Amino acid sequence: MAADSALIALEDHIAILTMLVQRMVDECGDPTGFDAKDWLHHWLVGVVPALGDRRPLDVLKEPGGLEVVRSLLMRVQSGAFS
Repeated sequence: MAADSALIALEDHIAILTMLVQRMVDECGDPTGFDAKDWLHHWLVGVVPALGDRRPLDVLKEPGGLEVVRSLLMRVQSGAFS
């Protein structure tokens, strides 16, 4: 049962992040042909230096991970890493 709950929570987190990425593109870019779910999937499994060379997917599984990953995406949008 705990594994089922963790999987549901992870799916919920991914759905929230997908909506966030789509909103970011809608506000700041050209959403034509952009697939937020596909982009997020690829990003989640890649190593991200800003997360200590960890995968965002692994961070999402930790307590408070959704906020860490969400905050990172928001900083990217604002140009904090430019």
